[in-house]
Amino acid sequence: MSAKPKAARAALVLANMTIVGEDEVEARLLPAIAEVERPATLGFINAHGVNLCWEDAEIASNFSGLDFLLRDGIGVDLCCRRMGWPSGANLNGTDFIPRVLDRRDGSVALLGTQSPWLDEAAERLRKRGLDIGAVHHGFEDVPFYVDLVLEQRPATVVLAMGMPKQEQVAALIRERADWPVLVICGGAILDWIAERFTRAPDFYQNNNLEWLYRLMKEPKRLFRRYVIGNPLLLMRIPALARTAKSQGLEPRTLPRA
Repeated sequence: MSAKPKAARAALVLANMTIVGEDEVEARLLPAIAEVERPATLGFINAHGVNLCWEDAEIASNFSGLDFLLRDGIGVDLCCRRMGWPSGANLNGTDFIPRVLDRRDGSVALLGTQSPWLDEAAERLRKRGLDIGAVHHGFEDVPFYVDLVLEQRPATVVLAMGMPKQEQVAALIRERADWPVLVICGGAILDWIAERFTRAPDFYQNNNLEWLYRLMKEPKRLFRRYVIGNPLLLMRIPALARTAKSQGLEPRTLPRA
């Protein structure tokens, strides 16, 4: 497939982002996500996610179907700027998901990662006052998680399986659920809560270099994502910008009350 259709589908995913200013996060975005009245999905798009959507139509479709897709990281910020869009607040899941969970009522299913970090994350969330229901590692086939959620009917589901599996699971749960469940695509969120990984020092966080700190900590696992993936995204940004301009694409904003 040529670059043009690939750019088009990745640009459409980016246009599915909900862009909000820093001053809107607490007052408008968090209530909109936490108070859903129908099955809804929340996810995050970073440079790695854009590259995945560029290469795979099914992955792009799952990202495009998310009800709330939030910008995560400098790579997507650069995409937005080149496309002439506001980039809004940087909302990485590590910081944002606990804020969502604190606002949710009812049971929370934790599906992803593995022991002992899964169990540690569950215990820490219980100590925060959350009602933790189903807890299961992230290495089953996709239908297993869909069936488990439909059986248990939790109020909130945290999927910590990484891209693109978690977005596939989220899409299928949303399609089949008949209650107002919030399904969160959380990546490594349970590992972070369990402190399997350490957050980057302030210098890295404040200068959009947390990815570099993570690469130094896990060079083998993250080499392809960052050392190959980041330059690849930079090469693709001009095509994304042309597509967005030619199709008149704009990101989502929250409706005014």
